[in-house]
Amino acid sequence: AEGFLVTGRSEADLDRKDHGFSYLTDAPKTAALNFLAQDKNPALRDTADFFYSYFRDHPVIFGMHLEITGHCNERCLHCYLPRPEKAAVMPLSMARDLLDQLQAMGTVSVTFSGGEPFTHKQFAEMLIYARNNDFSINILTNGTLIRNEIIPVLKQVNLNMVQVSIYSMDPDIHDRITQHRGSLRKTLAATEKLIASGIPVQISCPVMRINKDSYTGVAQWARQHQVRVLSDFIMMARTDFDTGNLAYRLSIDETGQLIRNIINEDETYQAILAAEPPAGDAARKAEQPVCGVGVDNACVNAEGNVYPCAGFQGITLGNVSQQSLADIWANSEALKTLRAVTNASFPQCLNCAANDYCAMCLVRNFNESGGDIFAINEHYCKVAFLTKDLVAGTAGN
Repeated sequence: AEGFLVTGRSEADLDRKDHGFSYLTDAPKTAALNFLAQDKNPALRDTADFFYSYFRDHPVIFGMHLEITGHCNERCLHCYLPRPEKAAVMPLSMARDLLDQLQAMGTVSVTFSGGEPFTHKQFAEMLIYARNNDFSINILTNGTLIRNEIIPVLKQVNLNMVQVSIYSMDPDIHDRITQHRGSLRKTLAATEKLIASGIPVQISCPVMRINKDSYTGVAQWARQHQVRVLSDFIMMARTDFDTGNLAYRLSIDETGQLIRNIINEDETYQAILAAEPPAGDAARKAEQPVCGVGVDNACVNAEGNVYPCAGFQGITLGNVSQQSLADIWANSEALKTLRAVTNASFPQCLNCAANDYCAMCLVRNFNESGGDIFAINEHYCKVAFLTKDLVAGTAGN
């Protein structure tokens, strides 16, 4: 796809054509709709279908999520990770070994998170090692601990993206969610520092009842700084099946108002909603995996436990202290079971009128139901039909 692959007759030709990232361009990638999920672009759906089909038959860890520490300096109300009594910290030796194994397995992308990754004292060494192994590197952070001295390292490793969480431009609301006084001030300062340093940034703005009226302000701030803001308004139950955090989830009426705000603020989102859903092949769609779990991504936490994805920590596939990652990926019985799950595993959804507006998620099913990946929560269905109706209303105006 243009902007992702560069072609040339020599290495020098490639270097000449690849201009790298800059906020000074007319359309930096940070202003594009979720530049890490290009398959959402209608023009690339055929490519996405091809890769889904390929990875389904030839599972490869295309992207790995490394939770390098369980420690976090914030206490976000909606977080899907339980608060550990004693937070684990991934040893540098384990991180290096994992990065070597991933390189040998053909992994392309590595995402570092926690907890809060910047609490890890050897995070810089991990980033440099990942760069030396030639990975595309992403960081998920609250931004409050990004110091001036780490900026040169972040530039050196040529990050693909730093995702920063901002919940509101009102410090009372933002800090109430993080339960960390002064966190908005620190996060905004760090985000501006990253942007000024030419480091690609994306804002995550999970929306819940506390900040239900805050999305517009965050979106406007993001647009002024040429970065995108992504919103998750469904929320995920905790990995230990505790659903207490879902008390902050938006009601259907509140969700409808938020989607209207997103439509009003986001021209790219408007264009995608206006596009006709692909007609597709029903039989082909039925055979496709629901998501990339067990197909092209995985997660390893600070203790070396391997999970299907970052939120899917109710199923442990193995531990890298006892097995190689390749052995776990090839032989885990749990992974084999997950790989057999396709859209056809949800027959009630295949012919649903809101199917094109639904984002099925096995881990959300699993965490919220107490361990059943096939238990679809009615709330998700209501959101899908709501989105369908709002899109129809938008198209009619």
